[in-house]
Amino acid sequence: MRVLLLSYEFMEGNFRRILTLIDYTAASLYAAREAALIASKFDSDLSLLHVSPDERSGSLITPGVPFFDAPEKEEDEYYLNVDQLEKIKRELNRCYSVPITCFEERGSFFDVVKQHVADLSIDLIVLGTMKRNWVRDVFIESKARSIIKSVGREVLCVQPASKKEALRNIVLPVGKSVPKKKIGIAYELAKKFAAKIHLIALNKQDNASNDENTKALVGSYQYLKNVINIPIECNKVDGKSLADAAMHYAELVEADLILIDEGSESDLKMPLWSGHIVNHSSVPVLSVHAMTGGERKLYRA
Repeated sequence: MRVLLLSYEFMEGNFRRILTLIDYTAASLYAAREAALIASKFDSDLSLLHVSPDERSGSLITPGVPFFDAPEKEEDEYYLNVDQLEKIKRELNRCYSVPITCFEERGSFFDVVKQHVADLSIDLIVLGTMKRNWVRDVFIESKARSIIKSVGREVLCVQPASKKEALRNIVLPVGKSVPKKKIGIAYELAKKFAAKIHLIALNKQDNASNDENTKALVGSYQYLKNVINIPIECNKVDGKSLADAAMHYAELVEADLILIDEGSESDLKMPLWSGHIVNHSSVPVLSVHAMTGGERKLYRA
């Protein structure tokens, strides 16, 4: 019971404020709907943020463009973006009853995002992603990866193919130890959406590693059973990596969400290169950041 109360207390704070990054692509619009759905279940405040590049300094020296015309052009673009954000807000309000605030900002994308995360005390970031080819995966880090690595928050990545209106099946990969923070998050999501949790571990050829993974899987099941009374399924899954196994298993059971730790279990072992699950999974992926010292205290059994 003590673990149950601590998990609940932690998650109540963690999903209070949600930020959705908007760039008007189909992926970001689906991400906004997913964010609004979660916000409606957790009574969260939802913020929509669009960031335009800061081109004011460049416009002053653009050939053929009088410097006094530039501010007027930028002002027109600003209000156009504000109108678009308000339109998205109205559409979301028709489906979900959640408080929504819109922000149209100009500047460096990552600087603006990090500033809003800090100023608004954001707990969850939701953004749209697109599948990437191997050239981009190898040579160019995606915005999603950069956000995940830099903000120190949970980040939910949604692709346009993720047309979900509920969470019914949640896949929770287990590595070499019991992932208590992921279990706490899965607990809250499963409770709010009446979802089933699928615990999976990688089935390895190495007997020693297999035994280690099996112990962590069984330990995760027992830990989860202590805090929630919902359907749980445990499976050992074949795959080149835990991320590969999670992605393929999620497609098999028609999952609505994968919880993954950022790090080695996020990497796909693909031909010729190592990809990242957030850029290749058609199922939404919630990347869970490493626990701080204070959060570890909450999860002591």
